[in-house]
Amino acid sequence: MIQISDKTKCCGCTACASVCPKKCITMQYDEEGFLYPVVNVEQCVNCRLCEKVCPEEKLSDVVTDTSECYAIQNLNKNKRMTSTAGGAFSLIADYLLEEDAVVFAVGYDNNMVVCHKMATDSTALEKMRGSKYVQSNLGDTFSKIKDLLKENRKVLFVGTPCQTHGLFNYIGKNDNLYIIDLLCLGVSSPKLFAEWIDYLSKKYRSAVINVQFRNKHYGYSVPNVRVSLEDGKEFDQRYDSRVHANLFFQHLNVRPSCYVCEYRERPRISDFTVGDFNNIGSVNSNFDDDFGTTKLWVHTPKGKDILEHIQCNCKWYLIETNGTNIVGGQKKMYKMPENRESFFRDAQNMEYSQLVRKWEPYNMKGFVAGIARPIVNLLPFKSYIFKALRKRKIKKFQKRVEEVNL
Repeated sequence: MIQISDKTKCCGCTACASVCPKKCITMQYDEEGFLYPVVNVEQCVNCRLCEKVCPEEKLSDVVTDTSECYAIQNLNKNKRMTSTAGGAFSLIADYLLEEDAVVFAVGYDNNMVVCHKMATDSTALEKMRGSKYVQSNLGDTFSKIKDLLKENRKVLFVGTPCQTHGLFNYIGKNDNLYIIDLLCLGVSSPKLFAEWIDYLSKKYRSAVINVQFRNKHYGYSVPNVRVSLEDGKEFDQRYDSRVHANLFFQHLNVRPSCYVCEYRERPRISDFTVGDFNNIGSVNSNFDDDFGTTKLWVHTPKGKDILEHIQCNCKWYLIETNGTNIVGGQKKMYKMPENRESFFRDAQNMEYSQLVRKWEPYNMKGFVAGIARPIVNLLPFKSYIFKALRKRKIKKFQKRVEEVNL
């Protein structure tokens, strides 16, 4: 049976809970706010199916040399602008919806909980666009997908590499199952995200109804978190709107398994991998228009067939042919911070406002940036300034990754 003694060995994918014939495995939150499987030992019959589908126990090792890599931009400007990068997910999902498929991807529920949701029309996709940077609650998504496949329905699932491995192990190979996985930096605590939402709602006396972690009001080059309130107000470029993302990019509020992720150097089992093509300017300057570009890997014949059908709806550029299905960069993207344990200890004992004042204190740099960006955004040469800032951040990030992997 599944027994989690080392939390770096569990990604919370729910495959074990989904496959259990006795339904004696439940996903429960730990003190940090991450879901882990808990087994009712009295009901367990020790069939060991949970171990057989666990992606930590069973990882794909089939390396192919047929993957192709593209730069993609959705020709629908609205869909591209509301996407994190170039809107490739919308292109693929819209096509499959026309084929009577069902789409499972991440959105917010009515309580602003990050979760996997089901879409059967293009309108429902609107709330699924954009990065969330929070681990999604999968609920019974895997079981729903299995039931739909039994009905011979086409299904598209979008998730992190660990989630897609768990789903693939649970379902097995199925021609009607289409999978998109992500270039993933990790996932943050759903509990701390909920506390941040509650903190904002109380401070501004109106419920938070949406968060865009990669809003493009100031262009694609500079990250911008925009918060929408129930009373119709929106705000960004404030300390309050950035604090959860800042803690994430410091890698403090990240799931333990993300620090030792096994999936960056493993073969992808997906049809597509999507990521942010933030250095597109160094590859093809014609694509660097500051509205976002997706780096899209196509790994399977199914994926290539879909790409042929959607090319008329996008601007595309072929980067590589005959690449492998091992994509995502070096294995280690960052180290577990030495003070992570202290951070989560404070998270359990402090009010959220106290926690962020200690661990992400208000500073003059952030204050100046919050004032400067709206002003710079009015300048005719703003794109050059923001692109220079982006290049600087990319170089700093790449340097940190190289140092971690020495």
